[in-house]
Amino acid sequence: METDAPEMDYARQIVKNALGSRVRVNWFEWSDGGGLFNKVFKVNASDGNFILKIECDKIFFATRKDQIENEVFGNKLFQKAGIPCAGILAYDFTRNNVGVRYILTEHIENEMDDCPVWGRLDDYGEATKTEITMQFAAALKKMRNMTCGAFGSLSPAGALGRHITYDGYYHSTLDLLIKDSEALGIFNDNELSVVKEAAAKPLAYAKEYAPAFVHGDMGYHNAIWGSVRGGEKKLYFFDFGNAYYGLPYLDEWICKPDGDGYDIIGDMGLDRSLYSDNLISFFERMFWKVTEQFTEDYAYCRDWIASSIEASKKDDSREHITGFVEKCRGYLNY
Repeated sequence: METDAPEMDYARQIVKNALGSRVRVNWFEWSDGGGLFNKVFKVNASDGNFILKIECDKIFFATRKDQIENEVFGNKLFQKAGIPCAGILAYDFTRNNVGVRYILTEHIENEMDDCPVWGRLDDYGEATKTEITMQFAAALKKMRNMTCGAFGSLSPAGALGRHITYDGYYHSTLDLLIKDSEALGIFNDNELSVVKEAAAKPLAYAKEYAPAFVHGDMGYHNAIWGSVRGGEKKLYFFDFGNAYYGLPYLDEWICKPDGDGYDIIGDMGLDRSLYSDNLISFFERMFWKVTEQFTEDYAYCRDWIASSIEASKKDDSREHITGFVEKCRGYLNY
């Protein structure tokens, strides 16, 4: 089904620029992959199917900006590491090309209606399920070697900056979030004072950490079992919009299997508090709710996100804000 969204004109122009004037766009539809920060479309053209991701005009907090840069840099880093992901056909960081920031990639052909592995793993045969599990674990292992000389943005010019120490990245990122919250008037004066004091508190850890690639949303929900242009079936990864250089093994901490006692952070002898009690994570969770309340253009979102936005708009409580402030107060007491 073709959508009448204005992005249809962008799609035609982007495909023409990337693949040549002989390629014709046949139809264009929302993909079940849009979120608060990007609009995602499936484009069917005379030369095949493609995925077009367009960055939203308004992203309310700094740590979620640079979505397209992260897609490009993250994709290339995965490919360099030998982790499967769709090839990039075109992108623009500047809006100078067609008026939006975008990335156009190959389409991953899939027998499950383009659905990611999450929620569908049991629909595959036992041999395929085993292979998917093995390839996911192999990808995490390869990610351990994706290091950098600085913490922060994948792009040297990114909003998070580049920081030699984790401490520098941590406090700089909290400062960015505080500035965003001040611009939106989220906190009252007393709350803001507490948040600023907590954000300025020195980190109590002794071990030095090497900056490592963090996908930021790693999991079966961002992985598809399929093939590109009739090639070998394998586990492809996508959605690098939230990627950055951060604490090592963070994706494995988030993705650790349930019920088997596996704890990569404890196993590696790392400071658990930096992972489980990270003030940046709590701040961003609070900001997600704020973003939902401010978002107006969300027809492109996944169904569960759209429902969450609708619920947030009807909820005039400040529990997500006061809860974060209480978290900051508790943080100051230990």
